[in-house]
Amino acid sequence: MSAKLDALLQTLDRLEKPATLAELHALLQKLKLTAADLAECMRFADGQYQRNSVRAGRWYHAWVLCWKNGQRSPIHDHRGSACAVQVLRGTLTQTAFAFAPNGHVKATGSEDFPVGSLVLSADQDLHQVSNLQAGDADLVTLHIYSPPLTRMGTYTLTDRTRGEDVWVEERKFVTAFPENSETPVENVQGWVTPNSLFFVRNHFPEPSINRAEWRLQVAGCVERPRTWTWEELTALPQRSVFATVECAGNGRSFLKQVMPGVQWGAGAIGHAEWTGVPLRTVLDQAALKPEAVEILFEGADRGTEADRPAPMNFQRSLPLAKALDPNTLLVTRMNGELLQPNHGFPLRLFVPGWYGVASVKWLQRIEAINAPYRGYYQNQKYTVQRRTTQGVETVVVGPMPAKSEIIRPKAGAALGVGMNRIFGVAWAGEEAVVRVEVSTDGGQSWSQAELIGPRAPYSWVMWEYLWEVAAAGDYTLLARTTDSAGRVQASDHDPLLGGYQITFSRPLQVQVAAGQRAAAQHADAEAILFDMNAFADENSRLPLDVELHFSAGEGI
Repeated sequence: MSAKLDALLQTLDRLEKPATLAELHALLQKLKLTAADLAECMRFADGQYQRNSVRAGRWYHAWVLCWKNGQRSPIHDHRGSACAVQVLRGTLTQTAFAFAPNGHVKATGSEDFPVGSLVLSADQDLHQVSNLQAGDADLVTLHIYSPPLTRMGTYTLTDRTRGEDVWVEERKFVTAFPENSETPVENVQGWVTPNSLFFVRNHFPEPSINRAEWRLQVAGCVERPRTWTWEELTALPQRSVFATVECAGNGRSFLKQVMPGVQWGAGAIGHAEWTGVPLRTVLDQAALKPEAVEILFEGADRGTEADRPAPMNFQRSLPLAKALDPNTLLVTRMNGELLQPNHGFPLRLFVPGWYGVASVKWLQRIEAINAPYRGYYQNQKYTVQRRTTQGVETVVVGPMPAKSEIIRPKAGAALGVGMNRIFGVAWAGEEAVVRVEVSTDGGQSWSQAELIGPRAPYSWVMWEYLWEVAAAGDYTLLARTTDSAGRVQASDHDPLLGGYQITFSRPLQVQVAAGQRAAAQHADAEAILFDMNAFADENSRLPLDVELHFSAGEGI
């Protein structure tokens, strides 16, 4: 991040109320940012202008907008947000509009603003921004909205119809470049997470891949190495698996000690149907040699880390037994749809029951190797310490342990005396969830919850507990999960795990008011749907210790 951009964001982060247009103008005029300061934020799109989020703070949102020649915004206002724009590249054309007596909108004049110009708009200003330069010149603009812009009113010249343009992100961005974003979940409809809302974890910039030119190479300790096209792979028998997948660092921002890496809230998790060719099918056709002990996977994404300046591709390996599991897939579809680029198009590995780091995206090479892999993301990163009878040893992050989340009530909720309903989800990686227990007294005693809704291997399960409260007061709720292997969810985070496997039961504080009565019953399908949507909405509002920032991979 450039020094001037860092100074801008630090100043905006210190805001204690919405900034005035005069304050934003003075700040941008003082810093004089250039296109070079925002170069890593610039992404263009065909069809319409591209919005690139830089950072979202409590009292502002910063965006870089990229406009190809001829692209323009709708006629719009800002619905309560003031906006300061700086032209970083090209010439911006702004057309002002006003309401005519008959209710239509009419243009009142246009003005061109060259590079370096500052353009200010109050919340009710009616205008349109366009790239009308000669030739095919691009336009790039920096926009600071205070308070954050979530929706803007839109208008047309042809009728009196009023519309709106929604500016909120589909996912909750934690880092911008490369993208790392959480499932915002306010639109999640229950058991399966929609693709557009499914969290994204990237270490390097997303590669651009032409499916017609893409190839998958299978090599190493095999009798018959070969190269596959996408059409050849998808002609093989397909298999589908429902599975929950979570980032190994999910919940890192909840740790008492700040750990390096992406500061995830609770939303780096999702549940989907994954469809593709069993990896075993491809390995059988290649005929593994007896000396093969692991299978190495390489993605097309490439970049550097702070402690590894030489460019590298993302790589991870699997032990032979997991690679040959019939549910380990070479995935082309997610929830029935072709993979999107941010989820690994055209092909990704999917390892059900394991943390997401194992499921290498943009897969381009599979290699059978005759010794344990010792690469960067499997030796220097994504490892934890484990106590054994011989002492402490280093272990590669793999299967997901048992974990649960309380969805309702939310923290700080005011409940009533009587019967209250506690609802949540739980998962256990490769194992099944066999029991969820709830404590209403901070962990001193536990009662068993009821598992409800769909159940499938590798998948999260919903649960509920009816809690009868006799007295008003403050209560601390906890939930813990036990899997089919008898492992119980941790009560505290083990320091040996560092910034990974954050599975400990997080306490949730609620109040029971004497003047309120509660008479909850077991949930029906409609109530479960409401609860999942409420969980989504609450997760999307969870504060992050570190707001949206730029990242060069960060490794974890």
